[in-house]
Amino acid sequence: MADTKILSSNVQDKFSGDKASMSGKNLHLAIEVREDSLYACFLDKDANQYLAMACFSRIADKEKKHPLETILKEDILNFKCSSSSVAFTHNSAMLIPSVFFSSDSVKDYLKQQNLIKQNETPCSDFIKNNDCHSLYAVNSTDYSHLKAKYPHAIFRHHSSVFVEYLLALHKGSTQSEVHVYVFHGYMDVVALQLGKLLLYNRYYFQTPDEFTYFLIWVYEELKLNPADSPCSLYGEIEEKSQMLELTRKYLTNIRLAEKPARFAFLPMLAAIPGHRYYSLLMQYQCI
Repeated sequence: MADTKILSSNVQDKFSGDKASMSGKNLHLAIEVREDSLYACFLDKDANQYLAMACFSRIADKEKKHPLETILKEDILNFKCSSSSVAFTHNSAMLIPSVFFSSDSVKDYLKQQNLIKQNETPCSDFIKNNDCHSLYAVNSTDYSHLKAKYPHAIFRHHSSVFVEYLLALHKGSTQSEVHVYVFHGYMDVVALQLGKLLLYNRYYFQTPDEFTYFLIWVYEELKLNPADSPCSLYGEIEEKSQMLELTRKYLTNIRLAEKPARFAFLPMLAAIPGHRYYSLLMQYQCI
């Protein structure tokens, strides 16, 4: 029976899917950890179909965070899966070409760019399609809880999943394009030219004007023609949002990304906006 309800008495957390259909399946669990929330989805690897999604708020009230350790005790996050992956969105990442990369120097690289703070763990991912490494820092307590809970999971930064997927999808492309993943207060921007990575960067913004400014700056700095270089939007942005309406005044060739065609979805998940959870749904493909 399909189930959409409150999972916790403390937080307005939601589960959408069919638990009965998940039993006995060859499942992959993908988790995305954000500053204020945790998202999870379950993929039937044999049928290539998503069976369920869940979200959990990390904010218990206005001043106190809901502990990640408590969220990880939720029944749905203890469902038996044959594989799992975790992606972190918070904190910026930097890309280092493989020829210059040293695993022993990750913390030093991050310190030089002021990308690591006290009580954070240095991490790195290999991005195969660009022959580079993504370096980033993760809250040490969060990292420890997740490692203990999912000892065999593959850990990634959001940027690694986003860049890897886009390079694979647009391999051999004959045009330039810009892809923007929007979060609350920041966005990850990936620019591709002829299927190659031209730019990856994170920009922090507080207003629609700042959001629009950074996008226009990317086009001008990279000398991209907005008419010939489409812009795709993902994440926390809607068709009638002030950010998109303002940006369209300057960049007309812009749209919300469509739901990934590679995977099928149970009917109760069909209404999920295609662009909203793109990197979560693409995790399995990029690990």
